[in-house]
Amino acid sequence: MPDVKDGHVEVGERRVDFCLYNVGSPRHAVVAYGTPGTRWLATRQTRAAKSEGFELLVIDRPGYGTTSRRCGRRIVDVVDDLSAVLGAVGWERFALWGGSGGAPHALAIASRLPDRVSACASVVGPAPYDARGLNWYAGMSSGNVAEFTAAARGEDAYRPLVERIAEEAIATIEAGGIQVAGDYELPESDRRALDERRAEEGYLERMRATYVGGVDGWIDDCIAMTRPWGFDLAEIAVPTSVWYGVEDVLGPRAHAEHLLDAIPNAERRELAGGHVLDDRDLSAVYEWLASASR
Repeated sequence: MPDVKDGHVEVGERRVDFCLYNVGSPRHAVVAYGTPGTRWLATRQTRAAKSEGFELLVIDRPGYGTTSRRCGRRIVDVVDDLSAVLGAVGWERFALWGGSGGAPHALAIASRLPDRVSACASVVGPAPYDARGLNWYAGMSSGNVAEFTAAARGEDAYRPLVERIAEEAIATIEAGGIQVAGDYELPESDRRALDERRAEEGYLERMRATYVGGVDGWIDDCIAMTRPWGFDLAEIAVPTSVWYGVEDVLGPRAHAEHLLDAIPNAERRELAGGHVLDDRDLSAVYEWLASASR
C-alpha cells in the first residue's frame, strides 16, 4: 500500500478533495490546516506524525484546490465534508488538531463528533469573534487587523485585499523571500521558520496551491471566523489542549486564554516562539495527541 493516497468524494453536488499520509500506520489523526493552506503537506509534518504512529487525513475545505466552494459556510459546516470523507476511507475513531485558521474547524469537529474524536488540539488558533469580554484585535499585527476588518465587512470588501496579498506573496516567494508581508510584523522566530521551509521538497508547488488555488477558501475561512461559528465551545467533551505562542501576533495569547476558559477541562500548552510551528512544536503536538488518545 502506498504511503500517500490522494482522492475525492462527492457530497451532494459538491466535490471534496482529500489526502491520506503514512497510510497503514496504526493510529489515525485528522489535520485542519491554517488559513490559507493546502492538503499537500510537507515531509516534516508527515514525518513528525509517523514517529508517533499516525496515519493522517487532510481535506481541502470548500474553495481550496478543486473542492467545491460553499458560499456562506460556517465553521461548523466542515463536519459535513469530513464525515463524508471518513465514510469513504473507513475511519471510525481519530485524533485531530488544527493550526491557526484550522483550529476553529478542529474544535467544531470535536464538538459535533464526540464519539469519534479521541483528542483535539487547538494550536495558535483564534477565539470566536463574538467572544464575550475579549478585545478580539488586541495584540494583533496591523496586517492581520486589516484582513479581519475587511473580512467582517463581507466578500466585496475582502476579496480585493486577499487577491492582492496572494499575488504579492507568490511574487515574493518566487523572488526568494517569505510569503508574509512586513505589515504582519512577525517576530524573528516566525520569519526564520518560514525561511527555513524554502528548502523543503515541493515547497513552491505547495505555495502555489495555497496562494493561487486557495483564494476562495481563504476568503470564506476568514469571513466564517468573523461570524457565529455554529457550535458552543462549552459543548466540547473530548480531551482538548490549547496551544499558544508567547510571541504570536496573529493569534494573541488572549484568544488562547478565552478558549481555555470556555472549553471544559482544556489543557494549556505554551510554545516558545510565535505563530509558525517548528519541528519540535510539531513533534510535541503529535506526542500529546498520542498520549491523550490512550
